[in-house]
Amino acid sequence: MVKALGQRVDAPTQYAPEILERIVRQPRDAAIVHGFDVWHLYELSWLVDAETGAVGSSHYVGVLTIPADSAHTVESKSLKLYLNSLNFHVFASDEQAVERIRADLEVVLGVAPALSLFAPSDIAAITREPEGELLDESAPLSCSTGGSADLCEAADEVEEARFISHRLRSLCPVTAQPDWATLVIDYVGPRVSRGALMAYVNSFREHQDFHERCIEAIFDYMRQRAAPRRLAVTGYFQRRGGVDITPHRSTDFTAPSLYRTGRQ
Repeated sequence: MVKALGQRVDAPTQYAPEILERIVRQPRDAAIVHGFDVWHLYELSWLVDAETGAVGSSHYVGVLTIPADSAHTVESKSLKLYLNSLNFHVFASDEQAVERIRADLEVVLGVAPALSLFAPSDIAAITREPEGELLDESAPLSCSTGGSADLCEAADEVEEARFISHRLRSLCPVTAQPDWATLVIDYVGPRVSRGALMAYVNSFREHQDFHERCIEAIFDYMRQRAAPRRLAVTGYFQRRGGVDITPHRSTDFTAPSLYRTGRQ
């Protein structure tokens, strides 16, 4: 296998499924945590051999959905290189290309992911901005640590809220480069301190980890500190290398959402 993680690797010009790399997920209790990772693939293209014998080119934005309870996920740089290896590969149809991608990823993930195709001009149909209570001014950006303050303000007062922050920033565990995201927390439980919650979000500014693990850490923090009746945490991370990732973790099972934000 050609190792792409943390290495300089030229973009392949021949179909190269062997370049895909898996990342082992941290064990999760499927009875407590449900979720999925939605990947938007902006550089999805291959060649199609039409019935006339002429070879045409297909260009799409793909939406890849991976269950959060899969044993593995895929490393993003290796996925980008793999997808670009399809640029020169000839398929009989778009449907054949989709099935090949799903089959190759199933080898890595242990489960077959879902893959939907959108024309580049049609992604407005899956683009929306989350609405809710903005937390960004609730705590100073100078806050470098989080989680020490009491999260619950009133244990006997139940609230239902959607919290939003555009300031979630973490660092790639391989390159140490910053990753930015819009964070959405859907919450039902004891009233929480906005300042304490935002301070915890700010604490990720120098935290090195993968997108999925950052969202799981926020989910675990909320679940352990507030004991909510219902909780869902979603991170709309901005794209890098033609790919963006939206991890979603929830106490309730929900169908995967293909939506992205304009920021992505």
